[in-house]
Amino acid sequence: MSQSQEPTKQPLSASPSPPNKRARTDQPDNSSQHYDLPEEISYRAVADKYDELKPYLVSESCERSTIDFKNPDAVRVLNQALLSVYFDLRIHLPSNSLCPTIANRLNYIKWLSTNIIPEFTPGPLTGLDIGTGASCIYPLLGARYLSQCKFVGTDINEESVAIASQNVDQNELHDIIKVFLNTDRHTTLPLDALDFPLPNMDIEGSNFAFCVCNPPFYESIDERLRLRQMKRGAPSLNTIAKDDELYTEGGEESFLSRLVDESVLCAKRIKWYTTMVGKKNTLALLKTKLRGAGAKQSFSAT
Repeated sequence: MSQSQEPTKQPLSASPSPPNKRARTDQPDNSSQHYDLPEEISYRAVADKYDELKPYLVSESCERSTIDFKNPDAVRVLNQALLSVYFDLRIHLPSNSLCPTIANRLNYIKWLSTNIIPEFTPGPLTGLDIGTGASCIYPLLGARYLSQCKFVGTDINEESVAIASQNVDQNELHDIIKVFLNTDRHTTLPLDALDFPLPNMDIEGSNFAFCVCNPPFYESIDERLRLRQMKRGAPSLNTIAKDDELYTEGGEESFLSRLVDESVLCAKRIKWYTTMVGKKNTLALLKTKLRGAGAKQSFSAT
């Protein structure tokens, strides 16, 4: 288990398919506006609806409270409270696993809603989450926010898969979300693995409409410490996580390069390949690699 500041990342997407000749779908907003975070969160109001958060409130004034964001337990309970109050999701976030920043994860889902979902005709879609983690956060938020989407979440950690499955079941979303243990650590897209829950639908010639990924950022603890020392000031939010949630051989660049290589083999079985990218040099390398791999479309957010 390791502790660090969670890096800032941005989405990158690519597709092996040429642009649709039809215009982007002018369909009603597919998102469920009932589930969203407010522009400004009152921690006191959240605690009134989620008692477990009350012990972690720190009073700033007679009308305003916050929490100690350097306290991992406070951050974990806050995220559970936000998911419960604003998304009607009851989830367990283990103290030894990555505790996702809800606003950051929701922004990725909203980005999909704006940039990827309109590429398809109205109807059911399925997304693949690579490295879903114990929280299973992207499929769970996606099930709430993207009303037409189902998800398959994969992970290489057996404990994370077990807890993710429990989180799905206790929210009665097992018909919408499937969780799969990927036993091959060298494969990011286990579509041909035994018992993989491949969707039994044809999405414009693909098995999946899109994949999402928030890859491990660091190559080693030494790289993490070096990058942390380069930042000005101490981080205000610490991340506690399993090592395989933070570290991967070759770091983010190697992991995502492998994802591009596998996307060539899987080709149009996934319509849109998307991922979060944390380093500018990784983003530049991936754009070059995607052009060399023959991607018909690619774009990134800033």
